[in-house]
Amino acid sequence: MGSTFSLLKLLAQRSLAQMLAYRLSAAFVIIFGTLFAVAEVVTLLVYYQFTERIAGWDFYSFLALMATCGFIQHLYQFLFVQSHEELMDKIIEGQLDYDLVRPVDSQLLCSIKNLDYPSLVNLVIPIGLIAYCWPHLNVSITMWAWGAYTGLVLCGVAFYYLLNQVFVSMAFWIERPQQLMGIPEYLFEFASRPRSVYPRLIQAVLSVGLPVLTATNLPVEVLQGGFNPMSLVTLAGSTVVLGMVARVQWLAGVRRYASAN
Repeated sequence: MGSTFSLLKLLAQRSLAQMLAYRLSAAFVIIFGTLFAVAEVVTLLVYYQFTERIAGWDFYSFLALMATCGFIQHLYQFLFVQSHEELMDKIIEGQLDYDLVRPVDSQLLCSIKNLDYPSLVNLVIPIGLIAYCWPHLNVSITMWAWGAYTGLVLCGVAFYYLLNQVFVSMAFWIERPQQLMGIPEYLFEFASRPRSVYPRLIQAVLSVGLPVLTATNLPVEVLQGGFNPMSLVTLAGSTVVLGMVARVQWLAGVRRYASAN
């Protein structure tokens, strides 16, 4: 455990040094992330000029949902996105050897090898939006509410990571898997809307079968004062199952991996 922590700390320091070496690129990531967030808020303001509720959601609840989705996506991007992009290339090019021989779990190392610090800066926007919306929602500001919301967001990040991990690991079997990498992002973009706006069949598929809607909607539903224990069970159970699938897939893929050397 100590050696693993030391190695991850070293990788985090290296990622920070890399960001400082490419300050302009980091600045563009922050600027465009801010512009996209502002555009989403402006779009929401336009919608609510003509109505007070959309599918039963008022402006502040919808804004909290949008911020929650941004929170999940930016936290995933900070921790995993650069490593996942690099991992796919290494699998295809047979350059994974050095990571596999290190005295640390290879899946963990390959998942969190490069941190994207600009995405960490972009977390300021969704955190600020949640703080702005909270007084207008149906729940008082308590430690339990903060803890429940934070725990559900982290569960959503874990689910999002595992979903991406499954698609990235398909590179062990598919020669050109880059087109598949966008599927988890599209699914979570789809889930940045209240589940009640979709037909019942889509709600069932994306709330139970592959619960991306639950991962984004459930934290906000807690802030609205409503909490369905079955939704929590569904999300937690699906995350565990997806974690097992990702692990089995990784072990099978490593056995199938062919080195360029």
